[in-house]
Amino acid sequence: MPRPLSVTFLALTVLCLAVFNLFGAVSGVQRYAFLRTLPLAVSPAYLIASRAAWGIVFSVVALGLWRLKQWGRLGALAAFSLYAAQAWFDRLVLSRSDFARTTAPYALGVSLVGLALVWGILFRRKVKQCFSA
Repeated sequence: MPRPLSVTFLALTVLCLAVFNLFGAVSGVQRYAFLRTLPLAVSPAYLIASRAAWGIVFSVVALGLWRLKQWGRLGALAAFSLYAAQAWFDRLVLSRSDFARTTAPYALGVSLVGLALVWGILFRRKVKQCFSA
């Protein structure tokens, strides 16, 4: 059974998210000395490790989605949910700026729409059948 177009776009989006996070980790390592001088609520190592971990996770998930593996589908559901949860943890617990509080409604909307799209795509009957074959 051929890969549905929605899964192809989702796999490419997940791959872009992986690259974005990996570039963030590399950039953090390159600018570690500068990051240590900033008044951050957490060590720069947390930020770098988080970006690197998500980059690896999303790379693996993108491969699973592209190859229509069931573990890729389940991994995408779990990864997107956990990624959104961590983003909200970071925002609510670690954020110190007025900007973060001001943009919270927008961020909540983006999180909910993103999760709804991913879950909606991966729970469509036609898509589930492609992953079970």
